[in-house]
Amino acid sequence: MEIDSYLQLRAALDTTTETTGGDSRTGVGAVFINKEIDRMIVETINRDVDFRPLVQRKSMRQLARIWNLKTSLGGTAKTAFYSDGGTGTPQPNRYLQGVASAKSLRSDYEVTGLTQAASSSYFNALDTESRDALTALALTEEQAFILGDDASSETAGITLNGQIGVTGAYKGLKQLLSSASAVATGDSGGFADASTVYNHTRSSTVTDREFKLNVQTVNTNASATNPVSLPNLDSALTLQSIQGGKAANKIFLCPERRLDKLWQLLQPNGRFVIGASEVALDGGGRMLTYRGVKLVGSRFMTYFGVTSVNGSSVTFTDTDNAMCLLDMDHIYFWNVAGVDARHVPIMGLSTAIRSDVEGGYFKTYGTFTVEKFNTQVVIWNLTAP
Repeated sequence: MEIDSYLQLRAALDTTTETTGGDSRTGVGAVFINKEIDRMIVETINRDVDFRPLVQRKSMRQLARIWNLKTSLGGTAKTAFYSDGGTGTPQPNRYLQGVASAKSLRSDYEVTGLTQAASSSYFNALDTESRDALTALALTEEQAFILGDDASSETAGITLNGQIGVTGAYKGLKQLLSSASAVATGDSGGFADASTVYNHTRSSTVTDREFKLNVQTVNTNASATNPVSLPNLDSALTLQSIQGGKAANKIFLCPERRLDKLWQLLQPNGRFVIGASEVALDGGGRMLTYRGVKLVGSRFMTYFGVTSVNGSSVTFTDTDNAMCLLDMDHIYFWNVAGVDARHVPIMGLSTAIRSDVEGGYFKTYGTFTVEKFNTQVVIWNLTAP
């Protein structure tokens, strides 16, 4: 029967004993079977970056970004109603100077000559490794933009280096977005965190220049976490508008799982349809918006957390307990002299040691800065999704 012939043929192809001289390794098969590696490599790496492309990249030619932050328009005495022929009292504006040092970031790759030759029939090892090095550079940048130099370890496999942040990196959103104002429920408090940012210590006193180094906050509850709600988003937008960010280029930035919760709140068949829509991006991408503001999810925001259990102090956690409303008009990456993912090829080690390898590295010089704080908002004490 036809089926018997098929079974006999399959048995002959599967056997490893009908022909001498075959490969003795288990599972390789008969000597006349030509084994071929699948040319399509199966990947386990998430290459997507979400926040990095939205950060403005500007150029500088110095070792640090230095800028002046105007913190007031002077005292109330500089502007007043006066009698005919009366006098005025000029009072100058007040400033703080911020300084952020540039950092060097590089991503290396290397392939031996033997590997290149052996793999040449089905893929270009050198090209693959170089592209992956470039991908790793972008992923590490986004990780540093959000989580900064937090060297704590992580075990979920979200980051490439097994750490929350990147050792030696610039400060990221996790370190920069804070407030010295006292903790309070709702949108009138802060984190009670008099930390230092760009060489200045935040102040909870409204009349101090350093008060302008505080971000705005929306606290779901003074002593317990609560699920995210649309009133939280509304409060954040209102706070930002009051501080002068009404016309700013803004985004909501949150972890991927929290983005799912926001999608569920904004389902078109629910009562929250008003204000919810999508925006189409170049390349066919689509992004959820709320009241015209894009909602962006980044897996690195999973480790951006702020909680409180006593209503007076906070804990900065490596968990999904916060999200941000960002004024992107004042968040930058400052690139030094155009060295941005610049490729440097390398062959061997030196003229004295000629290793049979080929590779190189990509390098970027620059620093990440948040240059205005009072229009940035952190929504916190959120229940983890």
